[in-house]
Amino acid sequence: MKAPHSLPTALVTLFFCFSALPGLLTAQANTYFQQRVDYDISVALDDVRHQLSAQLRLTYTNHSGDTLREIWLHCWPRAYGSDASAFARQQLRNGQTDFHFASAAERGTLDSLRFTVDGVAAEYTFGDSPDLLLLQLPSPLVPGGVVVLETPFRVQIPASFSRLGHVGESYQISQWYPKPAVYDRAGWHPLPYLDQGEFFSEFGSFRVQITLPENYVVGATGVLQEAAERTWLLEKAATDRAALAQRTDLSEGYVREPFPPSATTRKTLTYLAENVHDFAWFADKRFKVLHDTLRLSEVGAAAGAPPRPPKGGSSLAPQPPKGEQPGTTDVWAFFTESQAGLWREATDYLKRATRFYHQHIGPYPYPQVTGLQSALSAGGGMEYPMITVIGLSEDAAALDEVLAHEVGHNWFYGILASNERDHPWLDEGVNSYYEQRYMAGYYPDRSYTLPLFGAIDLNRLGYHFLARQGKDQAPDTRSDSLSYLNYGVGAYSKPSLALHELAAYVGTERLDAAVRAYYQRWQFRHPGPEDFFAVLAEELGEDFGPWFAAALTSTATSDWRVGPRTKAGTTSLAHRGPRLAPATAQISSPSGSLDTVRLHPQQRTLATGDARSVLLPPAGNPLDLYTHNNQRGGKSWQLKPGTSAERTDAKQLFVSPLLGYNAHDGLLAGLALHNRTLEPRRLEWILAPLYGTRSSELAGMAGARYRLLRPTPGIQQVLLSLGTQRFSDFTLPQTDQAYAYQRHALKAEVFFADPPITGRERRLFIQIIDLRQDRPRFENSPQPVGTQRQGNRFYRLGYTQRRDRELRPTEWSVALEYKDRDASVSSSFEASHLRLDASFRGGYQYEADRFLRYRLYGGYFLVNDLRERATYPASALALVDNGISDYRYDDLYFGRSLNASQSSWPGQQLEQRQGGFRAPIGPAFVFGRSNDFLVALNVDADLPFRPLPLGLFLDAGYYSFKATSVEPQQGIFSWVGGVSITAAAGRMGFYLPLVADPTTRNLLDQNGNVLNRLSFRLALEGWLPWRWVDGLF
Repeated sequence: MKAPHSLPTALVTLFFCFSALPGLLTAQANTYFQQRVDYDISVALDDVRHQLSAQLRLTYTNHSGDTLREIWLHCWPRAYGSDASAFARQQLRNGQTDFHFASAAERGTLDSLRFTVDGVAAEYTFGDSPDLLLLQLPSPLVPGGVVVLETPFRVQIPASFSRLGHVGESYQISQWYPKPAVYDRAGWHPLPYLDQGEFFSEFGSFRVQITLPENYVVGATGVLQEAAERTWLLEKAATDRAALAQRTDLSEGYVREPFPPSATTRKTLTYLAENVHDFAWFADKRFKVLHDTLRLSEVGAAAGAPPRPPKGGSSLAPQPPKGEQPGTTDVWAFFTESQAGLWREATDYLKRATRFYHQHIGPYPYPQVTGLQSALSAGGGMEYPMITVIGLSEDAAALDEVLAHEVGHNWFYGILASNERDHPWLDEGVNSYYEQRYMAGYYPDRSYTLPLFGAIDLNRLGYHFLARQGKDQAPDTRSDSLSYLNYGVGAYSKPSLALHELAAYVGTERLDAAVRAYYQRWQFRHPGPEDFFAVLAEELGEDFGPWFAAALTSTATSDWRVGPRTKAGTTSLAHRGPRLAPATAQISSPSGSLDTVRLHPQQRTLATGDARSVLLPPAGNPLDLYTHNNQRGGKSWQLKPGTSAERTDAKQLFVSPLLGYNAHDGLLAGLALHNRTLEPRRLEWILAPLYGTRSSELAGMAGARYRLLRPTPGIQQVLLSLGTQRFSDFTLPQTDQAYAYQRHALKAEVFFADPPITGRERRLFIQIIDLRQDRPRFENSPQPVGTQRQGNRFYRLGYTQRRDRELRPTEWSVALEYKDRDASVSSSFEASHLRLDASFRGGYQYEADRFLRYRLYGGYFLVNDLRERATYPASALALVDNGISDYRYDDLYFGRSLNASQSSWPGQQLEQRQGGFRAPIGPAFVFGRSNDFLVALNVDADLPFRPLPLGLFLDAGYYSFKATSVEPQQGIFSWVGGVSITAAAGRMGFYLPLVADPTTRNLLDQNGNVLNRLSFRLALEGWLPWRWVDGLF
């Protein structure tokens, strides 16, 4: 019978129907769509008040399957009016204080909004950031529906802090009107304005009417509609070109050029733009103009498949706009007298850059392309549809480079409109790759050169500098979560290097074909990284592996090493790092011929025969983490002054002359030999022998450091270091003989991983310091009869945390120290102790470059053999940080055992490790010393007078002191204040005490004249050329 089976079958069928329903709904929700926004804006410029008065009519078409009840709008000029805006916070985070300290007259805003929707008044509120506006629709906007939003608005144009701004009567009008956020499958994307971080916008059309004084020259997105104005611009362009050709005095630098008076009559200019997502315009009465035309139909566009939608979607790509003369593209250049000598060739640069992208990526669909020079505070250039604005350039090639990059943005983000805020690499990185190829084609011999360092690859250097310290971030990180350095490396450098790596593996032509397919499929749409990867995978097949996406979505590294050659004629290969990437090898035969071979990610041997050398060239392996191990055979030795970028084909040794001085050794002369390149290395070492002309003794430093990169999650890096130093530190007056110390230090530092955007550094360290001091030995005689060696060993465990914030930087540390006596030396001169030290530094920047800084310090002996004695060795707590109280020899001093009362300037050098008193009171006085506890406060206040860096300082301390062994501990309060001249955030300074408590004043008076009461700070260890060996000495 079938009846018993019918119910289970029906239940199974029903179950599958209900199971499939969420999938069907999900598929519908994930169907690609994009909204459309059409703008009609009338705007008038008031160049006296620096204001825009405008009327906006915005037509919003809902192509989604959702009913909308609200619309998020960007009102980005409002970011310039509040310290609470995301822009203001980011400026401070990136160390830029100009906006924070700007006057009210320099700031900007957008106001006077009165929204109607289809003629009905609409309410709105502002979001968490003041430049985000949530508009409530009076009636729901159903799928396929259209609404018309209208409002007046006024813009107060700020000074030039970022993109929108003005310098005098030169105007850069961008990100200036209320603009709907993107609504897509992920929902709304409201984006507060940022300087570091770009945009995401809907396609549509623009009709913009601009009214301003008649003698302004305007460059803008779109096509100018007034025939008379176009004729005037063409005539001006012809006149300016002829004049420039005749001049021999054209400047290639900045020229101060006055603004002519504004005309009393006004003009209205109309611009139309189709299939764009933004509109910008620029106005300056001083603009020179050049014009040319380009027939791209004669150039030929990149071949490619016809546009096709992604799976599950439908093509919404609108038709390319039509110009007045089909097939002809207008090319315009606007610039001032500044760098006119460079800009007279600008139209040629614009033409060939447009040809390059047109040929390699896909057709340029717009009727004009414009390059414009004006004030710009957001990077070297900024792109808008059909127009780019750039600042001053270093030379003609640099101008060509920036113009090419910004022209390329018409494709990458202009037409392929990805979310720049969430995925900045998808336009910046891909565009940088093609810009680099453009420059390599037209400037094959050009390289970036740093004085003393030679030619370097800035992209590889930037990546290696961050990645080798574990400070890099994945390129596919939101712009507002990238640190300032990582934005440059992650958004631009590393993605372009990843594409060079891919091109070296699959071939440039195949990669170009894949990118052309990406362009054809996604033009005038909003692709994401997954869409880019999908097209590459489809076009490149099995040659496209997960290693490419890993370079962009993670910090995983790849490090190839070329090993030794076997008797069988093969060369071993090794790979370290979680990103198994391919490589390109060059095999050099004995005759000198080169054979290029692709290495698959899993390949570990290479048939090389009797090859003279095997090389993994940097050009083919640009993301290889360490390149010194990428060649076997044929390496030369390079001896170079200073340092340079790391080379694959050479064993590098660097040398630098050194000069120094201290009162005991006299003039110190010698050399520093080291292996440190501009990029950090896994193993770094330095040897710096010096000779003292006064002591006739050998002195100097040596050290090595080994780096463990990201050994475990949560750890950025571990540094293992070993250092030694030897200098004279004591001179016996009777014989004028100098005696030396030797300091050996072993240190392990653990740097914890923190998001670089926080500016926080956390470090745990363990250190062992072995100190030996030679001193004269006396045996019942006033004259020394020999030398005795004194020694101590210190064991330290500490933690430090600092946070670099421009307005309120902080740093705190705590350390536990055990000091033991070493019985192996001839004399042990101090008792043992267990000591706890803690300090906190803070500051507040109250106006530009003017700080109030403070420091709190506390020290306490948990165990001290000398607590109840009135003997105060060098290791006692000290209010004054001179050479004597630097008992671990952490710092370098000009006169370690001298003091100001000896009328010797080296003895007036002070530091700030314990009490930090700026009072040069020498060790002859038992002042400010304790075997028990000490707390201190140091305050520095920069005075607002400019340009001298004058300030005031105040030091106060309270400590326990025993005058004699039989007296009880007593608390003593001391203080001193005066004037200072400081630099380098207080690391250099001169301090003159003026007021103090009676005891301190009396001791200072015993120094004699004013010059002997003056102290100075010069943190020498921070200025040494080998300071990169952190904490070795």
